[in-house]
Amino acid sequence: MTPRRHLRPTTAAPRGFTLVELLVVIAIIGILVALLLPAVQAAREAARRAQCQSNLRNVTLAILNYESARSDLPVGMTVPSITGSVGNVLDFTSTWTIDTLPYMESQPLYDAFDLTLPVRDAKNFDERGAELPVMLCPTDQRNTTRFQGPTAGLRQNWARGNYAANVGAMATANIRLGPSISGAVQPGMTDGKSPAWRGTLNSPYWPATVRGVMGPNASVRLAQITDGTSKTMMVTELRAGFDESDPRGSWALGHAGGNMVSGHGSGGDANGPNVCTPRSDDLPQNIDFQCTANEQALVAECMTCHNDPYGFAQASPRSAHIGGVFVGYVDGSVSFISDDIETSGQYAPCCKAWDYLIMSADDGFVPDVRTRP
Repeated sequence: MTPRRHLRPTTAAPRGFTLVELLVVIAIIGILVALLLPAVQAAREAARRAQCQSNLRNVTLAILNYESARSDLPVGMTVPSITGSVGNVLDFTSTWTIDTLPYMESQPLYDAFDLTLPVRDAKNFDERGAELPVMLCPTDQRNTTRFQGPTAGLRQNWARGNYAANVGAMATANIRLGPSISGAVQPGMTDGKSPAWRGTLNSPYWPATVRGVMGPNASVRLAQITDGTSKTMMVTELRAGFDESDPRGSWALGHAGGNMVSGHGSGGDANGPNVCTPRSDDLPQNIDFQCTANEQALVAECMTCHNDPYGFAQASPRSAHIGGVFVGYVDGSVSFISDDIETSGQYAPCCKAWDYLIMSADDGFVPDVRTRP
């Protein structure tokens, strides 16, 4: 009898991926990534926009807390008496952002400033360079690069900021407030807040038909905002400078473009948000940042400017968001304003929807221009 063999079952060797199968898998993964990436980027931008809106609201509430304690809004920037253009003033001693630091949970920083000296003084070097997260919009990718001057003698180390007080339709260089507290009449600015302006609703030096809510040596009381606090812009967005020689968007830097917007209504050449026309924001003539040399790149990013002999004379609201800017109102609310809001156009007479939004006592009809963020 022949012994029976025990045969072991045979199994086929495992088969690996073929090159074609591997390429198909890679292609599928690539398609999925391509489909998901825009959604991820959109979600990130939505989060940045929400943080930007929240920061702006906190800034508006800080200003209103200041108003509750002082009975009027903070002065845009405090400057001594001068005889030339306000836009060329270097020795401002405070700004609305500095004055509201105690209401932004930054009392130690406020105490560290020596406000008997200009903000540009060497003793305020560290203070003006302090980063304030509440003043930054995370959508702006340039707000981590400090303004390093020495533009127009302003010196170095200015931290960035993305929120600006609304001066109104008049260019800063044209504002004249009349008699100073000491009684002397100056053709330029005045010492401190002018009693000639504070006592009236409409001053020839800063007429209600063009004024906003804060300016050089000036601010309003809530009772003077006759258009309504829910329909008047108090603070809006601006973008940080194009590089370290561009002073725009610096939180402690007074002036149009620094931490204020002005001349952005009818009668000017840069009406409305995110204006892309050449030569819009007016910066000092003796600035290191040359607007003409950089014009092509600036137009592409809607950050155009003009080197003006009158200095920091005009600046419009700007943001890195698509389609508009956030605006904080005097009642503390915040909304998104579309770039397509109706404006008067270049050098055109008043008034359109944008003009009514930025002027505080023109007594004109203010349409509902808010859009959902």
